[in-house]
Amino acid sequence: MTDLLAPDTTADEPSRPGSEAQLHALLTAVAAGDRSAFAELYDATAGAAFGLALRLTASREAAEEAVRQAFLDVWREARWFDAGTGTVRAWILARLRRRAVGRGRLAEMRDALTRLHDATGRA
Repeated sequence: MTDLLAPDTTADEPSRPGSEAQLHALLTAVAAGDRSAFAELYDATAGAAFGLALRLTASREAAEEAVRQAFLDVWREARWFDAGTGTVRAWILARLRRRAVGRGRLAEMRDALTRLHDATGRA
């Protein structure tokens, strides 16, 4: 019988797809410029990133763009990841959130400027 209150130690198994240990190893390889590790990291985390992006943005198109930008950030900033501050997945989703919220604010400003222009007839 499985003890439902026991901690899930399988999440720390390096061979388990999507485990923190595997994600950390992939991100370390990405920091060294390994493109295939980047593809694996993307495959392991993009679904969660896209789901969050859909909740944070107004459209599928905006969510897709936020995910693209966030993973570009992951590629550029991988060497700065600090395991002492959180998990790889949380680190990636923080970059996604920053991109998605930033896109939303930009769209709001653009809409406000359009309304102002329409109301005043001036640019």
